[in-house]
Amino acid sequence: MHTDTTPKEKPTGSANNPAGHTDSEIVPNPADAGKAFASLAARFALAGHTLTRSNPADGAAMYYAARWGLSRALPDLQAAAHFLAQIGGGNV
Repeated sequence: MHTDTTPKEKPTGSANNPAGHTDSEIVPNPADAGKAFASLAARFALAGHTLTRSNPADGAAMYYAARWGLSRALPDLQAAAHFLAQIGGGNV
């Protein structure tokens, strides 16, 4: 008599993922960029600045940080995050 002792189901909630499984997305989700922008814009607001962006349908979006009528053009969200750290809003 043969007894099969291999588990038939995967345990839930463990780090035992099937072979080849990754948690990263293959295709970037455009909604994630909107969420990242909104989060960064909120952090700029807490630091007393505004962060706006150009229309991304025209190509790559351009970002603008402004305060007291002065603005700075920023090419991407990473540059905006670096500028936020420079103005002291990184701790917000």
